[in-house]
Amino acid sequence: MNIKSAVAHQLARELAAVEGTTVTDAVTRALRLALERHAHDAAVDRRRQKLETFMRQCGDVVAHDVGPSIWQAADDLFDEQGLPR
Repeated sequence: MNIKSAVAHQLARELAAVEGTTVTDAVTRALRLALERHAHDAAVDRRRQKLETFMRQCGDVVAHDVGPSIWQAADDLFDEQGLPR
């Protein structure tokens, strides 16, 4: 690999100094961590999409299965003072 960016070289040297490793090891580790982060982010996005799909499906079921609300049920079971009818 032949990187011609002075900024990239400087950052790699700084990272190696902070980590106490060689520039090659520091760059390898940084690249590995970046790839792991992208893989993790992609997995999180897939789980989020599955959950959103599931929630929409549940919402569709609930919207079609409309029963009495909790308040309507409570009105049928309890009087104005909250005592059982």
